[in-house]
Amino acid sequence: MAINDGITGSDLLGVPHHLSPSPLDRQPSNTNYLNPTFFRFQIGRVPAVTYFCQGVNLPSVDIGEFEQDTYFASAKHPNSKPEYGDLTVRFIVDEDLVNWKQIHDWMKEISNFESFDGHIENVGDHFSDATLTLLTSGMNANTEITFKNCWPKSLGGIELDSSVEALDSITSEVTLSFDSFHINKL
Repeated sequence: MAINDGITGSDLLGVPHHLSPSPLDRQPSNTNYLNPTFFRFQIGRVPAVTYFCQGVNLPSVDIGEFEQDTYFASAKHPNSKPEYGDLTVRFIVDEDLVNWKQIHDWMKEISNFESFDGHIENVGDHFSDATLTLLTSGMNANTEITFKNCWPKSLGGIELDSSVEALDSITSEVTLSFDSFHINKL
C-alpha cells in the first residue's frame, strides 16, 4: 500500500474485510424507527385478549457461557443452549371478565387447582402459539414473531378501588412461558 492511498475500512484493525469501504454502501435501506404503538398481538387459546391488548414485550434472549481453564485467564465460550425471558402481555379487563377468565380457566385446565376434574389429559393441548405482528409507519404488517408452545405461568390480579378520582381502565398482566420464537419478515 502506497502512502498516498490512505487508510480504508478493510485496512483498519478489527474491521471485517467484507465491509464495503464506502460509507454510502453501509446506510440502512429503511430509516423509519419502530413505533411502540404499532403492533398486534394474538394468542389462539385466548382470543378475547387480542382486542384489549395494551402492551407486550419482545423477550430477552440469553446464551450462557462456560469457562475453559487455561494456564492464564480462563477462556469463555458460548453455551449452545439459548434461554428466553418471559413473554408478558398487558390487557384491559373487560367488564364481564371474559379475557381474564379465559386465561384463568386455561391455567386451571393445565394444573390441579382443586381436583383432576377438567384437567386436560393431552399434554399437547396445554399449549398455544402466539403471534406478535409489528407494523410499519403506514400501519401495514411488516414483521411477524411467532412464539411456540406458550402457556400461562402467572396471571395478575385485579385491583378495585372506590377512592380513585379518575376512571382509568383496569388492566392485568399475564406472563407466558414458551419454547422459542421465530422472526419472519413479511
